[in-house]
Amino acid sequence: MGKVLGIDFGTKRVGLATGEADFCIAFPRGVIVNTGVDKLVGEIVQTCNELDIAQIVVGLPLSVEFQNRENRVMADVESFVEKLREESDLDVILFDERFSSFEADELMNEATGRGDKKILGRDAYAAQVILQRFFDTSKT
Repeated sequence: MGKVLGIDFGTKRVGLATGEADFCIAFPRGVIVNTGVDKLVGEIVQTCNELDIAQIVVGLPLSVEFQNRENRVMADVESFVEKLREESDLDVILFDERFSSFEADELMNEATGRGDKKILGRDAYAAQVILQRFFDTSKT
């Protein structure tokens, strides 16, 4: 299948992670500041071209308290994904991201120690969690 880009979408920052589908291992890549959907999509498409990405997995913020019904951030994510699909020829998959930020905090603590959490940013680690879960679910 090739390389996969994981995305943790946020209205201020967007976390990125990459991984090889054949090996099913995700790594945090970095963070893009979200200054608008058009510019953001352009940066992501450019990143996909540079890294030879074959597929994109975007975290879908399903809400626990509303039992999978839409929450206010979902509309932003869906709008972003629609634009991303229009601007790229890649398969873009929405994937449940519940609790990814909590797990990202644990990964950051393991990777950087408790004193320095800003090496890649929480959003990049959240993207790694989303992509790793996608890989883990896909191989079963």
